[in-house]
Amino acid sequence: MRTIRRKKHSFVPLIAFAALVGAWLFVRKGGGCESWMLTLQAGLLLSGAALAALLLRGRRERNVARLITENPILHIRTAVISELSGERARDRESEHAEVIVSYFGILLGERIIKFNQKGIWIRAVEIGGDFISFTYGTERRTQNIHLLRPAIDPAELDRFAEKIRYETGVTAVFIPEEGQKPPCP
Repeated sequence: MRTIRRKKHSFVPLIAFAALVGAWLFVRKGGGCESWMLTLQAGLLLSGAALAALLLRGRRERNVARLITENPILHIRTAVISELSGERARDRESEHAEVIVSYFGILLGERIIKFNQKGIWIRAVEIGGDFISFTYGTERRTQNIHLLRPAIDPAELDRFAEKIRYETGVTAVFIPEEGQKPPCP
């Protein structure tokens, strides 16, 4: 979430710079008709518009990421990276590679996978011994994401499966590990 916010804020100074240079060129020449001036102003206008479009796209991504983080079903920390020795150990916080699963999508670090929005629906959920698999997509295009998961309490997995079924109507399928009997229905 922090990375998405940081990426969005990086466009603001660029848009302001393009607008200020364009305005300065317009005022400096009084709106002159020299071809190089008009070309430069048009380039600045187009680049400012493109940056503004990227800013709006980033804002939409941030809103979807916020929606996912505010409505979690499952939160998995896949890795913890931290400095153990030296001066940096005191100054630096540990970094968490995390996965947040929600009714609205999955947040994988800074990558957003949306579903149950704009025609993208969950088609199937499979839960295995060390993974959770989501099949999602539209009528024309279907994708699958396979999340490796740490050992989770079976009761919590049952709650997760029930929440998915209640919110999306998709029943999670438990896949037994090799050499294990399938659960009774």
